[in-house]
Amino acid sequence: MELLRIIIYLAKKGALSRPVGVTTSNIGNELGLSQQSVSRWLLSLEKKGYMERSHGIRGYMVQLTNDGRKYMIELRRGLDEALSECGKMIIKGRVVSGMGEGQYYIGLEGYAKGIKEMLGFSPFSGTLNLKLKTLREFQFKEKLSACKGIMIPSFSDDERTFGSLKCFHASIKERVCAIIIPERSHYGNDMLEIIAPVNLRNVLGLADGDDVSVEVNVGENL
Repeated sequence: MELLRIIIYLAKKGALSRPVGVTTSNIGNELGLSQQSVSRWLLSLEKKGYMERSHGIRGYMVQLTNDGRKYMIELRRGLDEALSECGKMIIKGRVVSGMGEGQYYIGLEGYAKGIKEMLGFSPFSGTLNLKLKTLREFQFKEKLSACKGIMIPSFSDDERTFGSLKCFHASIKERVCAIIIPERSHYGNDMLEIIAPVNLRNVLGLADGDDVSVEVNVGENL
């Protein structure tokens, strides 16, 4: 999501037609991101060929490339389709092992209670993680990020604050589940996290490397 926010920021500054001067601190302040995050996403844009940059007197001179323009056009087209249709979206991914974070976080009372109230089921303590491989799948996730979704609010305990979850009712092989997009995530934009009332790996006989299709109703989550 941050990649999209930064490329839109640069386009609004005029970087689609000419080099513009930017600093990581200015971008971070305007978008609410750390300078380290901005530097990382600028490097990602550069590596993908969406942006060219050089050192300026202060900060960088950056310009979006033709590939960057095409990327924005493709995203706009995909978002327009998603927001204008009330049909079902199919997202495909490959099963991968996570870092064990899902088991901890979903097991927290604040999330478990919120999921029960908002989604109608008590979640299995853990997530099914799907690795997205194609631009089409990345675009689908961007579409979901642009939708309102079902929000599980943030909460605090005595030591820290836990961010909110954006959720979407979904199904895998007719098994009820939900896609979650955490406000704070340890994963990149190429990962899709799924919760369910059961251990989907066991119930569906899934293993790392298996391809999975997730059906989500976009219309009810706009």
